[in-house]
Amino acid sequence: TVEAEGLFYPPDPASLESCSIGGNVAEGSGGPRAVRYGTTKDYVCGLEAVLPNGEIISTGGKVVKDVTGYNLTQLLVGSEGTLAIFTRITLRLIPKPKLKVNLLAPFSELSAAAKTVSALLQEKIVPTAIEFMDQPAMRLAEKYLKKEIVFDTAAAHLLIERDGNRKEDFDHLLDTVGTVCERFGAWDLLVADQKEAQNRLWEGRRCIFEAANRIGGVYETMDVVVPRSRIADLVRSAQGIAEKSRLEPVCVGHAGDGNVHVLYFKPEDMEKDRWTEEIKKATLTLYRTTLEMGGKITAEHGIGLTRKPYLSLDLSETQIELLKGIKKAFDPKGILNPGKIF
Repeated sequence: TVEAEGLFYPPDPASLESCSIGGNVAEGSGGPRAVRYGTTKDYVCGLEAVLPNGEIISTGGKVVKDVTGYNLTQLLVGSEGTLAIFTRITLRLIPKPKLKVNLLAPFSELSAAAKTVSALLQEKIVPTAIEFMDQPAMRLAEKYLKKEIVFDTAAAHLLIERDGNRKEDFDHLLDTVGTVCERFGAWDLLVADQKEAQNRLWEGRRCIFEAANRIGGVYETMDVVVPRSRIADLVRSAQGIAEKSRLEPVCVGHAGDGNVHVLYFKPEDMEKDRWTEEIKKATLTLYRTTLEMGGKITAEHGIGLTRKPYLSLDLSETQIELLKGIKKAFDPKGILNPGKIF
């Protein structure tokens, strides 16, 4: 593996156990470590791709600088399979950090956890990841894993990860994070510096979507992103929207970059037609609320079919026509992933 050579590929989508590099590039996937390392697009140096007419093109390459015309590599990353089929991908790797520590901070109030995120980033720590889970997410994880999660009576958890190469950097990190978390009322600060303990902390967070698929019932996922200072406002709004529509909300996300995954579950006693009506209303309201906060309707899951009806909320008619023009230039017959995005 590349890690055996002392190298490291930072992107780590939640589906890392089952996803592929090709799918990640087509989607422009993110993940918890995006707050420090960025997303898939930041590590794609070049592509070999088959166009809809069968012609093979190569974009980018093993170079640091390249302004030879428009950046076709970055145009294709995140294009959701609508422009070309990737047959070779050149990725950038970086040196693997030697050390890693995870910290878990439970809070009595959601707003306190969100304020802690902003305060930590102002301290210029730049953690590898800052993940967020609300209490319904913890309950879902516990039900799926069939075991308790630590501090499961808290209103919210922050899971903080930091990697590096010098022990003294971690001493400063622990002091700073401990001080900030205490200031905002964290119950405790659980430190995990061994791999087994770290895996236990991440187990609950990483299983959420699998748990939703396996035991959660009928649900829809929103993949919204807002400025980090508005995370608490967004989650409160998501919960309020769910209450009005009598839906059951679960909120998890990448607090470090403002990306919140809102899962709305169908109550068992709700009729199918009522569910269809309520989830449409809830989705529309949440997207409008997100945009009013200066956010976007999808951070890493893409448009596809599910968000296609809402694209015009976020992009102007001119922007959508420009995107359609790009699609037509690559795929005039519309044979690649037809019906997606537009």
